[in-house]
Parts: sequence; structure tokens; C-alpha cells
Amino acid sequence: MRFLILCFALTFSLFAAGLAGVYKGSYSGGASGDISVILKQGDDGAWKSEVTFTYDGQDIKTKVTAVSVEGAKVKIVYEFDLAGNALESTLIGELKGSTLAGEYHTKSTGDGSAVDEGTWKGTTQ
Repeated sequence: MRFLILCFALTFSLFAAGLAGVYKGSYSGGASGDISVILKQGDDGAWKSEVTFTYDGQDIKTKVTAVSVEGAKVKIVYEFDLAGNALESTLIGELKGSTLAGEYHTKSTGDGSAVDEGTWKGTTQ
């Protein structure tokens, strides 16, 4: 029984490790532009991410506050400032082949009101 549990855990870890990489693509919803998502897994197994995107032709840098990975699925939460507005976005995606894609939701950090939502897709580089 322990052997089966160990095999399952190892398989799950190896599959999740397949998410590590650089994904470049686009997003569209109320706004649209390019997006870059970097996923890394540390030696301790913790996931880290970097997210940048373009808005109105400008590169927007973000501060990632949470990353969770479950199998081929990922959830990344990040904060950024846009024209003096403090915002938070959540990317939810799933890896299929070499494409990581899903949806995003953006809200104001001040009052939690919805600002934008749509879809995103990035291909491994």
C-alpha cells in the first residue's frame, strides 16, 4: 500500500513539474494584449511565478502573491497598479500539450469590485 501511495505521489509531482516553464501569448476580455507567465518550482517544492502583460501598449509588471498547482491546473494571484488604481488579478489555467490557457478575473483591491474578466493563453517557449 505504501508503495502505491509513493508511486501516486511521485507521478503527481512529475506531472506538476511539467508545468514549469515560460509561457507567452495573449489575453482578451474587456482589455486585450500580450501576457507572459513564468512558472518555477523550488527545491522545497513550492511554486513561484512571474507575470507581466501589456496594456495599451505599455508593459505592466506585477507582484505575484499566491501560486497553487494541482496536476495540470494552476492558479496565480497577482497585484499591479494601472493608472493609479490598485488592482488584483487571478489567472486560472490548465496545461494541454504545450499550451497553458484559461480565464482571468480582475478586481479593485480597494473595494473588491469587478474590473475585467476574460480568457488568456500562452504557449511554452
